[in-house]
Amino acid sequence: MELTELEKFNTWWTTGTIRPELVKDYKRDAFSSILKYMDKKLIIMLYGLRRMGKTTIMYQIISELLKVHKSMYVLYFSFDDYTYSIKDILNGYQEMVLNDTFDNIKENLYIFFDEIQKVPDWENQIKIYYDLYPTIKFILSGSASVSLRRKSNESLAGRIISLYIEPLSFNEFLEMNNYEREKIRRNPDMYKRELIPMLQKYMKYGTFPELAQNDDEDYAKMYIKESVIDRIIYRDIENEFKINDTNLVRALMKLIVNKPGLTLNFKAISENLGKDQRTISNYFEYLELGFLIKMIYNYRVNDYISLRKLKKCYPVTPNIIFALSDKFHELLPYVMENLVLMKIKTDYFYKNSYEIDFILVNNDKISPIEVKKTNRTEKQIKMFMGKYGERVENSLLITYDEEEYGNIRVIPLWKFLILQ
Repeated sequence: MELTELEKFNTWWTTGTIRPELVKDYKRDAFSSILKYMDKKLIIMLYGLRRMGKTTIMYQIISELLKVHKSMYVLYFSFDDYTYSIKDILNGYQEMVLNDTFDNIKENLYIFFDEIQKVPDWENQIKIYYDLYPTIKFILSGSASVSLRRKSNESLAGRIISLYIEPLSFNEFLEMNNYEREKIRRNPDMYKRELIPMLQKYMKYGTFPELAQNDDEDYAKMYIKESVIDRIIYRDIENEFKINDTNLVRALMKLIVNKPGLTLNFKAISENLGKDQRTISNYFEYLELGFLIKMIYNYRVNDYISLRKLKKCYPVTPNIIFALSDKFHELLPYVMENLVLMKIKTDYFYKNSYEIDFILVNNDKISPIEVKKTNRTEKQIKMFMGKYGERVENSLLITYDEEEYGNIRVIPLWKFLILQ
């Protein structure tokens, strides 16, 4: 490979610093979590939905490293639009940049590979260099779950730590808009009038860092659709699973965004769309592995039984509903549910003769959570508490604007997202 191919990614080799527009001012919560692993003998893997700031976090870490390490000892390369092998890049790095071999360099070398899942057999190539050269620290990122997590778990077990870069939290969104998190948390009611309009923006497009300070709804829709959804469907999912029906993938996404929290009935969906039931099931799995949707399961004490029972499906962020559905305002109660699910990260709901939106499981304790925009009712939670008795703690009813303290805590969504 040509030296210019490496130099255009690594301008700090000549300037000594990273370009300010790459670093950006705001540091996400994940930044400090990642820094604490930088001195550990572990490969760091950042994974998650496209456009969540993985590359920016990498550049921010590089900026920190450049304060105390030689600039030539930090390498960044993105495979998003390039087909070089890891061997080509690292050989070129040794020969043209270091003018030495990894064997002879005693200081730490920091190598950042972005969109690593694009490289065939990446996990075994990384493993070879990791085992041979103790001074090399790999920081990897990617957007397709299967290539990353399955292969890293199989080939790099004990050598890698995987960190999920989540959609922007409401607290992070507010900080990016010049609000002070701790100040608000100390007295949230004082900020209610300001925060409710901010919540409206956050629901629509604010879980994407690059849209946090945006006010153009048409641009936000285009950005999410073209930069995120289309790239995942037509590049990540299509390439990863060799699918031949991207129209079906889009049809399933349309179904999900128009019915967030849909109880999945693969047979009924297959009959409605005229497709094989197994294909429908597989495509839902691909959408989840591509980080576009999240499936949750009907809670039972036995986890195996839970996984065999009913499934519900939500977009991974309600911003996807805003980008793809014409009924966003009609769907507000389900958008609220979607935000709560994104916040609490549970795998369960409950449905028997009645339904609870979400169940949080913490060892032997369980917490029922209901989300209601209007028509507030505590009946289902009380029935659930009666069935599970002392195992139940912290029952919550999340509303749009109501609040009440008692055995069942009633809390408005904007405050829940800030305080919990």
